[in-house]
Amino acid sequence: MSEKETATQNLDEVSSLENREWADVDQAMALAKESKEVTLDKKTNDALLRKLDFFLMPLVSFLYSLFYIDKACNGYAAVMGIKTDMNMVGNQYAWTSSAFYLGYLCFQPIAGYTLQRFPLSRTFSIYMFSWAVIICLQASNQSYAAFIFLRTLLGCSEASASVFTTILTSQYYRKKEAFLRVSFWLSTAGFGVFFGSLMSYGIAIRADQFSIEPWKILFIVVGLISLTTGIIVFVHIPNTPGEAWFLSKEEKLLVVERLRENFQGFGNKKFKRYQCIEALLDVKTWLFFFYAVSFNIPNGGISSFGSILLNSDLGYSATDALLYGCPQGVVEFIGLPIIAYLIQRYNWPRLLTTSIVIVVCLPFACMLAFCEATHAKLAGYYLLNLMQIGPIGCFSYFASNTPGHTKKITVTGIYLIGYCVGNLIGPQTYRASDAPHYVPAKIAIVVCLAVASFCILGVYLLCRAENIRRDRMEEARPELAPENIEFSDLTDKENIFFRYTL
Repeated sequence: MSEKETATQNLDEVSSLENREWADVDQAMALAKESKEVTLDKKTNDALLRKLDFFLMPLVSFLYSLFYIDKACNGYAAVMGIKTDMNMVGNQYAWTSSAFYLGYLCFQPIAGYTLQRFPLSRTFSIYMFSWAVIICLQASNQSYAAFIFLRTLLGCSEASASVFTTILTSQYYRKKEAFLRVSFWLSTAGFGVFFGSLMSYGIAIRADQFSIEPWKILFIVVGLISLTTGIIVFVHIPNTPGEAWFLSKEEKLLVVERLRENFQGFGNKKFKRYQCIEALLDVKTWLFFFYAVSFNIPNGGISSFGSILLNSDLGYSATDALLYGCPQGVVEFIGLPIIAYLIQRYNWPRLLTTSIVIVVCLPFACMLAFCEATHAKLAGYYLLNLMQIGPIGCFSYFASNTPGHTKKITVTGIYLIGYCVGNLIGPQTYRASDAPHYVPAKIAIVVCLAVASFCILGVYLLCRAENIRRDRMEEARPELAPENIEFSDLTDKENIFFRYTL
């Protein structure tokens, strides 16, 4: 059967509920016919977009910064005395970081499935409540074995965060809007670095005023903030735009109409085995996987050992090391949205530009790895954080270029497995025998970033080639697409009218 015949057959089934179960189509299909009756002009669209940004982006962005703080607390605690208090020796501290990603790795498929199968925001809120409690429990003991167990459980509960934010972005924003919005919530990890560093510094310099260890205060404060945020997410974020309390009926129809150009809608709760298999056989899926592994080896190492590098390699005191971590967060929080805005403003190819920016970060990695001057190392350490444009390119791709809800969940899940593997390996490159300068770990940063840039470039070239091929197909012209094909939950391979956003 030709691609044209396959697409036509799929549309015939979508158009006739007698031949196709309602569960097979997207949740937005229920509003799709009504949305044809509303008018979406530029003024109306701009007003709706501002409203969506106002009600969603601040909370989602703060949520992601908190997600980073939760993970980074381990690194702050390292220079606040947790290694001494728990009698850690050799590589035991590195395993406290790796244990988190081991739990993340094991539980990620379950997290992805439950977020698809059950109400999105309600399910995620439950995960968030659990990780808030676990963070607080980390302050309840001084046993290394118990701490490792809790770190593993924390990884399990936080495995849902990136999937949740990716699905949420794809539910409300057009493909051309997704990149900038993803940059907003991912760059707030930089705010998390800044806020977490200042909070840790403030606690550390007042250590003698507390009746318990300062790192325990840190875990309790972050846990309570997470718990409060989880309650707000439960009340504020709807499961789908169709349930949004802050949208009128007409605005819900306008959201559906906006999503037509994405060739995807709100999502589908039915797990489709063929879409999972398609994702597994897609070369781009595995390029993203190898990108995630190579990129997150340096990312995981710096997240866990950044404060330690500032202390042991660059020679700052323990408290100053916490304070000197702040500019790294500022670079990410300000720099990434600027790059993302320029990409959207001048319509630069997203994945190609992402690959180029990662290449530009290689000299910064070399400054950290090979320069002897402290100031040069520090500058490399700060500017290296611009490499975080990489996850923005990836998550915006998953949100806008992976139609078919099961396929989206699968591709995102495989990427996150690679993310876990890289972050699990990263701390292990910082061997105790290499202290205080950790030269092999810093060389690994340079090599891994080079590999990551080539993986992203490979995805761009494949998408570009497929767009060119479909543009040459007479039967694949977008204007020939049947009505409501956008909400039939077809994948990018099934739907020949789909074009990748480059």
